[in-house]
Amino acid sequence: MDYKQALTEIKKGNIRKLYLLIGEEPFLMRQTENEIINALLAPEERDFGLNVLEKDPAAGELVSLVDTVPFMGGKNVLLIRGTQLFKSGRKGDDLDYERIVALFENLPTYSFIIFTANDKADKRKKLYKAVEKQGVVVDFSPLKPKEIRPWIVSKLEELEKKMSPDAMEYVLSAISLMPQVSLGFLNGEMEKAALYSKGRVISKEEVAGIMAAVPEISVFKLIEAVSQKQLALALTLLEEQLTAGENTLRLLALLARQVRMLWQACGLSAKGLSSNLVAEELGVPPFVGEKLVQQSRKFSAPRLAKTLVAIAEADRKLKVGQADSSALEQIIIDICRE
Repeated sequence: MDYKQALTEIKKGNIRKLYLLIGEEPFLMRQTENEIINALLAPEERDFGLNVLEKDPAAGELVSLVDTVPFMGGKNVLLIRGTQLFKSGRKGDDLDYERIVALFENLPTYSFIIFTANDKADKRKKLYKAVEKQGVVVDFSPLKPKEIRPWIVSKLEELEKKMSPDAMEYVLSAISLMPQVSLGFLNGEMEKAALYSKGRVISKEEVAGIMAAVPEISVFKLIEAVSQKQLALALTLLEEQLTAGENTLRLLALLARQVRMLWQACGLSAKGLSSNLVAEELGVPPFVGEKLVQQSRKFSAPRLAKTLVAIAEADRKLKVGQADSSALEQIIIDICRE
């Protein structure tokens, strides 16, 4: 089950006895964790009804905690964060595992267990299958590119704000440089934008100013200048980044990601794929795919491939102290002057 289905169930009052919240999106995981607890316990009941552990208890302790009769006939909610019980390759006493499986199958009417984990679970384990049978496993995979815009719109509605189209395009283009977008990060940035925006509609200038300190955002203009083959601007922005203390290797890595996507967009377009299909293949929002297709037309596939080789070589030399930032500067000059 994904987190949206889980939240829908919880809001309808369909609370399971046993949850395993697992995945790489801690912000959504914590949100769901809170929703379950809110549905089970009133604020004044939490001192007595909620037990929070930051690591797995021993089997005997787990049984004891679950069997503890709650104060004044309420509910007994046990939250175990960062569990390792479902991890592949974990060794332990088989009797303990059997004891925990038996516990899952016979939970007292008043007890509820919530496990959370960032690691992948081994679906072959008896414990995992027991959770699936007696409760529910909720998946918290990172949002797909096409899901980011709706999430931002929904968050802004919650904050009673909107974002202008050019501001939204700026945000989505900038975060497309990130290998993985954290919703915790996005949530924080949207709350800041809503707080500091002067009107109900957040402008591009406002969001750009608020997010300027984010490393990937501050590098965004440099990457865009290279992608547009604006050499003078690109070199000026590179100097600004280096003067501000930006790490050359990180700049190189972000440039490598962009050049790789331009090279892939070039090849996919040559095969006749539309910009929407290119975006899908590259895992970016549709308008970013369209922009990559347009930008890729400024370069030849061999030039982009050669640049990737040059970046790999510069990366190697930088890491062993055989090159400095001038290697990155030369790569930008070469690709923009094609």
